[in-house]
Amino acid sequence: MALRDLTTYALVINIFISLGSITYGYFSSIIATTLGQPGFFSFMNLATDTTSPDYAHNTKVLATVNGLYSAGGAVGCLAFMWIAEQFGRLRTIQLGALIAILGGALQGGAANIEMFYAGRFIAGLAVGMLVSCTPLYMSELSAPSSRGRQVGIHAIFLVIGYFLASWIGVGCYFATSTNPSFAWRFSPLLSNSPSTFVTFRFSKGSRKCSMVIEHGRREEAWTTLQRIHAHTEFAKEEFHQMTEQIKLEEEKTKTMGTSILKFVFTKASYRKRMIVGFLIQFGQEMGGILVINNYAVLLYQGLGQRGAIPLILSAVWVTTAALIYNPLGAWLHDKVNSRRGMYLTGNCGEIVTLTVGNGFAVFMIFLYLTFQGTFCDTTMYLYVAEIFPYEMRTIGIGFSLFGQFAGTLIVVQSAPITFASVGWKFYLLFILWLCVYAPFIYWYMPETARLTLEEIGEKFGDEVAVRITDAAGANEESRKQLYEMLEHSGKEATDA
Repeated sequence: MALRDLTTYALVINIFISLGSITYGYFSSIIATTLGQPGFFSFMNLATDTTSPDYAHNTKVLATVNGLYSAGGAVGCLAFMWIAEQFGRLRTIQLGALIAILGGALQGGAANIEMFYAGRFIAGLAVGMLVSCTPLYMSELSAPSSRGRQVGIHAIFLVIGYFLASWIGVGCYFATSTNPSFAWRFSPLLSNSPSTFVTFRFSKGSRKCSMVIEHGRREEAWTTLQRIHAHTEFAKEEFHQMTEQIKLEEEKTKTMGTSILKFVFTKASYRKRMIVGFLIQFGQEMGGILVINNYAVLLYQGLGQRGAIPLILSAVWVTTAALIYNPLGAWLHDKVNSRRGMYLTGNCGEIVTLTVGNGFAVFMIFLYLTFQGTFCDTTMYLYVAEIFPYEMRTIGIGFSLFGQFAGTLIVVQSAPITFASVGWKFYLLFILWLCVYAPFIYWYMPETARLTLEEIGEKFGDEVAVRITDAAGANEESRKQLYEMLEHSGKEATDA
C-alpha cells in the first residue's frame, strides 16, 4: 500500500496537523537567529566582545535561554501522557498550539531577559506536547507499507519550521539599522501564525480507532477506517485485527490485575519498549545536533565569519535538510525496509563527520546534516511512534520524547560554558557517546519495518491476536462474524 492508497481525507489531516510540527521546528530554531541579532544583545545589555570581562555573563544567559526551553519541553512531554488520554489527540494538539501562542507573545514582547526566559519555557511546554502527539496521530492514521512516508511528513514539516525561522531571521537582520528591536521581536511573534490556525480553525478529525473500539463504538471506528483507507478490504482486515488485539490485551490486563502505569514497568516487553524509546530519542540528541543548530551563528562567528554571513550559513544549513535530506529519509524508509539499518548508518556518519570536523569545519557541519537529516531525523520519530501498543501509546511516546528533551537539556545548557572553557574538545563528548550508542542500535533495536502497529508487539515478545501479513485462515469465525456486522451496518446506513 502506497500513499496513493490512502484517501485524500487522511492525507489532508496529516498535512494539517503537521502545522504543529512547523511550530516545534520554528521555536527550536528561532533562538539560533535571535542570538545573531545585534539588537537582542543591545536590548538585553549583553556584551558582544568575546574579550570583554562581561562576556562570561553571556554564556550563563545563553545557557539559561536554551535550558529553560528544553526543560519546558520535558514537562510538556510528561503532561501529554495524561492529556492525550483524557481529551484525545486533536485536543492535545490544539492545546499545545494555544500554549505556543502565549510563548511566542512573551518572547516577542519581552521587556527584559526574565520575561524572555518565561516565554522560552512556555514555548518549550507547548512543543513538548506537539512533538509527542503529532507523530503519534500520524502513525495511527497510516498503513504499514507507507508509514515511513506518512510519519516522515512530521520530520519534513519540522525542518520546514527550522527553514522558515532561519530565513526570516536573515531578513530581519537587515532591519537592524532602522529598527533593532523589530529585528529580534518579529521572528518569535510570527510563530503564532501556524499555532493560531491549528487552535481555532480545526475542530474535527479522525478519532483514535482503537480507543473508539475499546469504548464499544465499533460502527464509528469502522466509519473512520473507511475514510482513511482507500481499499475497503485492507480496512476490514485492520479493523478485525484491532478488535481481536483489544480483546487479547484486555484479557491479559485483567489477569494481571494492575494499572497501566504499573504495567509498563512490570511487563518485560513493555519495559523494553520504554527503555528503547527513551534511548532512541535521548541518544540522538546527545549526538550534538541541537548544539550545532542553536549555536550555529556563534560557531560561524568563531570561524571568522561576520555580518549576515553566519545567519545565512545557518539558514542554508537547515534548507538542505528541508528540501533534500528529510524528504529523502521519509522516502527511503518505505524502500530500504530497515529502521535499524537507517539509524545505524546515520549514527556512523555522524561519528565520522564529528571526528574530522575540526579540520574542515564548515564542510563537515553540512556533511553531518546529510547523515542526521536523511537517516536519523525521520527514523527517531517514526520508530517511537510505532513500537508502543494502543493501551500504552501515549505513555510510551511521552516518555520517549521526554528523553529527547532530557538529552537536549544536558548538551545545550552546558554548551556555552563548556565551549568557553575547553573549546572544540566539547565535541569529543558527542563522538564518544555515538561510539557507545552504535552497538545499542545494532543489538537492542528491533526491526519494525512494514509491520502493523499491532504486529510490532511480536518483535518485543508480545502475543499477537491476528497478523494481517498472513491472516488468511486465522480466526476465520471471528472474521466472518465481524464482516457480517460491517455489511449489516453499511446497509443500515444506506437505508437511512
